[in-house]
Amino acid sequence: MLAVRWLFPRKEIQIETRCLDCGDPIRIRMRDDQILEVDPPTAVGHMNLPFAKVLTGAVSWGAG
Repeated sequence: MLAVRWLFPRKEIQIETRCLDCGDPIRIRMRDDQILEVDPPTAVGHMNLPFAKVLTGAVSWGAG
């Protein structure tokens, strides 16, 4: 879901969805690599790649 940020460079985007577990609403606002708001603040996400690649710097998070 957060991959949509690549479609809107330098624009603020807002994603409104529901938790797949309990159905509660979730809202995320972001611009490029910056997350501006997460509601509820206790929301968690899933990253579909090995965490070891993150730790070693093998993953690029975007424009740099």
